[in-house]
Amino acid sequence: MDRKTRSEKVLKKHKILINPTLSRIANEEEARLKSPEEIVKRGVTAFLTCQIAIDILGNNGAAESIEFFTPILERFGLREELTEDEKPYFDLSQCDNITGQQANEMQWRLEMCAALFWACGFIKKLPYPSEMIDTTKQIFMINGCKNFAELMKNVKMRSLGEILDATDLIFRMNWACVEARVKNEPSIMGDLFSDVVWEQHKGFNWLIGAYDADDWDTVNPHT
Repeated sequence: MDRKTRSEKVLKKHKILINPTLSRIANEEEARLKSPEEIVKRGVTAFLTCQIAIDILGNNGAAESIEFFTPILERFGLREELTEDEKPYFDLSQCDNITGQQANEMQWRLEMCAALFWACGFIKKLPYPSEMIDTTKQIFMINGCKNFAELMKNVKMRSLGEILDATDLIFRMNWACVEARVKNEPSIMGDLFSDVVWEQHKGFNWLIGAYDADDWDTVNPHT
């Protein structure tokens, strides 16, 4: 059974609309999977940024959040990994200018991180995308590491085949979510949470370099 057929079998099980003409994703020879070090650096940097965004939205105090998460960022030597979108979240002089919409969009990138954390083994099983991911365990695991080398000891990379299987499935799920929105027929996407699917699709595209998706701030899903 090929990858496309396996994905469609899952969609059928969850009563999600299938597009039999949807193109195939990159195969093992075409995919440009990021290295384990790249995945961990990007995933953890984005993850810590998301935590500050969550605190901003929850009115828990940006200053306190920055004070807590900045030492973790620097412990792993990740200051230079911050993207242009992420830098203000670690800058006390700029964090007050972050709007609610910007913080909300940033917190949703936690689902992009979920794709990376699953790929490198920080998440044992990626839950079905009907609800937001719970990353409580990952917060404790990351904060419990003394340096980047120790963090990398937690890596158990999944095979390229497994990652492409997951990418293909989320790709087809996202098509159904977009179709449901365009046609105003939510039933055709089953019980999927479309925002979760959208963000995880972005994360998987970054992982395999789909559509030249190397810029974390601008990567988009394609259906």
